[in-house]
This record gives sequence, structure tokens and C-alpha cells, in this order.
Amino acid sequence: MIKLVLIYISLLCCSFSTSALVLVKKNTLYYSGQITEVQNNKASELLKSNSSINALTITSGGGNIDFGMDLADLIAAHKLSVSIKDFCFSSCANYILLVGQPTTIEKNAIVGWHGDAASAKWLDSDIDTMVKNLDEPKKSKKWQVLRAHYDQVIAKASKRERAMYKRFNVNHDLLTVGLEPSLRKAAIKKHARGWTYSPKALASLGVKNIIFNQWQPRSVKHFPLLIIKDVN
Repeated sequence: MIKLVLIYISLLCCSFSTSALVLVKKNTLYYSGQITEVQNNKASELLKSNSSINALTITSGGGNIDFGMDLADLIAAHKLSVSIKDFCFSSCANYILLVGQPTTIEKNAIVGWHGDAASAKWLDSDIDTMVKNLDEPKKSKKWQVLRAHYDQVIAKASKRERAMYKRFNVNHDLLTVGLEPSLRKAAIKKHARGWTYSPKALASLGVKNIIFNQWQPRSVKHFPLLIIKDVN
């Protein structure tokens, strides 16, 4: 049975609007803002030039799926510990949380999920918008090309994602539990942006690398999340 709680708590520091920033202080790499190729390249260069870096502190609302996995691979390669003090959502939670050696979630942090790579599939209506200014037959041909391209992108990302979860021995259901029909219905009713898990639920899904620093899952007024307390 999946038990849900929706809690609203006022918190000032929960938003996607975190300024983009990658820098080093002492032995810690700080990564804030959207996960992007530019940000990742900067992080990589800093790690190459400073062998004393042994930790990453991240605050991010996520970003491109592949860039999220790229950053996770970089963290794993350098065997960094990860600290989540404020906010980690989407690609940050999907990938970065899993690879810290260990990952520490601080007391006031907001951590959340909203789907896997496959759930990010482009809709036909999205492609309709991309080709709306074209005339036939060019419009139909371009539509088919774009449909095939984006389907291939998602298929490749999904394969990579599942391989990553297998490598870290984590149940891929971590990314899809909240997509179950009953939970989708609850999320829509509560205007939730996604879901989060209790420490018990995370452990049951195979997430074993987390240190919970007095942390319990919660939702905030301007970023509501469904809280999944147990997964059986």
C-alpha cells in the first residue's frame, strides 16, 4: 500500500529560480541552478584543476536528462560526497542523489521527483507547434522527421537511465511510482508538482547511500509535493 500525505510548509528557498553558479570553496564544489552542459563543463574543469575537491553541494531544479546523467557520471568518477541543503528536483533527484559517496540530505531540504526519461516524451501537439508555420507537403515530412528524432532521443536516454539504475542497484520504480493513476489523480487534485519519499520508502526502493540529517520529506506552499511514506 502507498500511503500519502500532503503537507504545506512555508519555506523561502524553494524555487526553480536559483542563480546559475559553479565554484569551489576549500574542498567543496558548489553547483547551483539548472543542470546544463555549460555548468557541467565548468564543474569538470574545476575538478581537473583541483584534485583536493572531495565534495559537491548542489541546489537545482533539474535540467536536461542527459546532462543530469553526465553530471552524475562526473561525480561518480571523482568519488565525491554530495550534500543537498536546499532543493533538489527532477534530474537532480533522479541522478545526482544516487551517486554521492555518500549523499547527505539536510534537515530543511526539499527533494522531489516527477518522472523518468520515458515520461518526458514529446507530445504530438508539441511537434505540431514546431511545424505550424510550414506549408504542405513540407510540413508533414518535417513532422515525421521530428517525431522520429525525438522518439530516438528519448529511447536512448531511457536505455542509459535504466543502465545507470542497474549499475547502482536502485529500483527504477523510484522514478515512476508517482505516475500511477491514483497518484496522478491525487497530484492533480492537490496541484502537486511531483512527489517525494520518506527515508523508509527510499530504502525499500534500493536507495542506500543516503545520510538523513534529521530530514523528513515535506512539501512547501509554493512547491507542493505528494509525500509517499511507504512502498510495498
